[in-house]
Amino acid sequence: MTEINFTEEIYQRTSALYSGMTVRGFSKLCGKSESYYGSMKTQNLELTTSAITHLMEELERKKMFLVSINAATKRITQLSNIQRFIADEIAQRHHKCSENQNIKIRHMLLDAVSNLADRELDNRTPTPVFIG
Repeated sequence: MTEINFTEEIYQRTSALYSGMTVRGFSKLCGKSESYYGSMKTQNLELTTSAITHLMEELERKKMFLVSINAATKRITQLSNIQRFIADEIAQRHHKCSENQNIKIRHMLLDAVSNLADRELDNRTPTPVFIG
C-alpha cells in the first residue's frame, strides 16, 4: 500500500467536511486557480506553503462563521483539527529548511516568532461586554 502525501491527505480531510467539494473548489480555497490542485497532484508536487496558509485562513473564516451561528461543536473541532494538521506541516517544512542553521540561531528565530505572536495577542482589542 502506498502512503499518501500531505497534498492528498489535506484534500481528503477538507473534502470530507464539505459534501460536493471538487478539486476546483479546493484549489480556490487555497487561493489558487481552479486547476492548481490537479496540476500539483499530476506532477506529484506538494501544495505550496502559501497555498496551505491561505487554506488555513479560509478554514478559520468558516470556523468563525460556524461559531457565530452556534453551529455544532463537532464541525468546529474538525476544522480546528485540519488547521493543526496544516500548522504541523508548515512547522515541519520550516524545520527542514533550517536544519542546516546553527541551533542557537534557530532558537533565536523561534523565540522571535513566539514573541511576535505574543505581542499580537496583547494588542488585540478586547470584545466589549454588555451588562444589563
